[in-house]
Amino acid sequence: MPLQQLPPDNTFDHRRSGDGEHVGYIHMTDAGDFIPFDLLHRQRAEALELEEAENLLDDLGLAMFVEDWWLDLDGEQVPVLIREVRRDRVSVAFTASGAIAKAADMTTSIDILLPTDRLHQAKGMEA
Repeated sequence: MPLQQLPPDNTFDHRRSGDGEHVGYIHMTDAGDFIPFDLLHRQRAEALELEEAENLLDDLGLAMFVEDWWLDLDGEQVPVLIREVRRDRVSVAFTASGAIAKAADMTTSIDILLPTDRLHQAKGMEA
């Protein structure tokens, strides 16, 4: 799906009912349908019924953040881990090299404004 701004009007935070964890946003359209957006402001489906949109975001949860990510930086793609997500930005840390799987260099991080087209999940991970 093309990069789209999270609509400022009629958009609300979605929290999983089981644990209250913030897992995305739902935009109510003028037609009364609901469009789910993940925490990175990526639209995850076309307009749905509210329960379907909530279930989709619940299923995505926070698991997407343990996947491999790539950041477009100076014409190259570099591996990063997502460190923190706020409503308007995401902080990523460069993956540390070496034998430790999924280790990040937390001394160096970059804040990226959302939405962004510079951050990509590893192949086969994006919905």
